[in-house]
Amino acid sequence: MKFKINGTEWIIKIVDEATMNNEMKNNGYLGSTTYKTQEILLLENQANILKTLKHELTHVWLWEYGHNQHEKEFNFEDICEIVAGSNNFVNEIVDKIKKEMEE
Repeated sequence: MKFKINGTEWIIKIVDEATMNNEMKNNGYLGSTTYKTQEILLLENQANILKTLKHELTHVWLWEYGHNQHEKEFNFEDICEIVAGSNNFVNEIVDKIKKEMEE
């Protein structure tokens, strides 16, 4: 599935465990966000793929709106603003992928 945020096109891919492990160079990941290629990878057949998608979409939203995730500690007010600002975006994409998965 493709989507746009802040003028940038991203793609969501549901992948098998071998692909996820190859991309992440490690076992145990349920999802991954790659900023360089604008891709979200989700491990297929996991217990709660939509929760993992929401987590990865939050990384995307933070990245696209300039919130550095590697050098900043977020306080409670920051977190409230992030949740309030990203909520509609995350839910819209999750609803779309849920429909695609049901088809």
